[in-house]
Amino acid sequence: MADYLYGETAVRAGDVDVVSVPPWADQDTELIERKGIGHPDSICDALASLLSQAYSVYTIEHCDGQILHHQFDKVMLIGGRTEVSFGGGRFVEPIRVVLSGRVSRTYLGRDLPVSRVIEDALRGFFSERFPMIDFDESVVISDFLTSHAGPGTISGSSGSIANMFDPVEKGAVRGYEELVANDTSFCVAYAPMSPLEQAVLDLEGHLASAETHERHPWLGTDIKIMAYRNGTEVDLTACIPQIAAHVHSYDEYKRNLDIICGEIIERLQVRLQGHDVRLSVNTKDREHTKNVYLTVSGASLSGDIGVVGRGNRPNGLITARRPMSLEGTNGKNPRYYAGFIYAVCAKRIANRIHEETGQANSVEIVSQNGGSLVDPWHTRVITQADAGVVREIVAQELADIPWITEDFVSGKLLNH
Repeated sequence: MADYLYGETAVRAGDVDVVSVPPWADQDTELIERKGIGHPDSICDALASLLSQAYSVYTIEHCDGQILHHQFDKVMLIGGRTEVSFGGGRFVEPIRVVLSGRVSRTYLGRDLPVSRVIEDALRGFFSERFPMIDFDESVVISDFLTSHAGPGTISGSSGSIANMFDPVEKGAVRGYEELVANDTSFCVAYAPMSPLEQAVLDLEGHLASAETHERHPWLGTDIKIMAYRNGTEVDLTACIPQIAAHVHSYDEYKRNLDIICGEIIERLQVRLQGHDVRLSVNTKDREHTKNVYLTVSGASLSGDIGVVGRGNRPNGLITARRPMSLEGTNGKNPRYYAGFIYAVCAKRIANRIHEETGQANSVEIVSQNGGSLVDPWHTRVITQADAGVVREIVAQELADIPWITEDFVSGKLLNH
């Protein structure tokens, strides 16, 4: 009969499984997707991270150096309605940012200005990213954030769990009373990236850069790239939006695409030497029906819907034939939410193993609800690197987990 534990976690201090398998990086086929920074899912991920960071900064400054319990990981973006034509466009119905999750609104009996923190963060984001949009007229915030206790809290509970959303004494704050994982989660990372993965990231980064937009003010940011490789043959499809105010005719629209396609091909030829690359752009365009990718803002903020967790994984890509975790990491409490902490930690471990040993690897970290955050329930590394070196790297990165919180709050880990 199997034994079981009740109300405690299995102790596996320093237990790291290192499994040796042949390198899997040299696969015959790849399927890679990148949703650009103007894609509605990417916008939601960025907003969730930004709201969590802004709230964390505020509570650290005003609540005795502590990050109060919150989760902004259920942001939804509902696109507005626009009228668009060559030469310009406008919003006739607003964009709606829907906030669903949980947040602490009081501390030691004092109300916190949560709504102001949220509005300031959103206003700054839209002002920086989409200056052509009038925030007051074209953006509506729908706040459905709750402060309801979850399962596990009863009338006789004590400590931080009893007042998770309204701490009544300093130190009785979830994540500071005891640093344990909030949930059972698993996170996966790998290194190195393949040449095609690096090329896709590089391409979207180039197209979204300030330097590129200075040269091409018509270029939007809702750029989506799908790449498929079979051996040395690469098919790549890119969706390239244009900003209506900078495009005055279909001929100009088409010339813009010709110019940017030339840049894309030139960049891919450098990144993917030895590959035969076929590029397709804006495959849904139809000149005879005037179906063109022309937008008010350059992003998919009209009609389309975005949700946290449906976009790029923590490495910036969606890779169908690579190991990856499916949990959304953005907007989670950066102090002790394992779904965020271990995503960052696994990525750091994988990169270090490759940098220090030259070996391909994948890293899996699994949390146990209530278990020590710095001593995961299971850690598994698949690699041909020396097991002793791997275990030393893992131990160092797990010990540095509290610094992940510091890096997030300082803005180093924001998803933009």
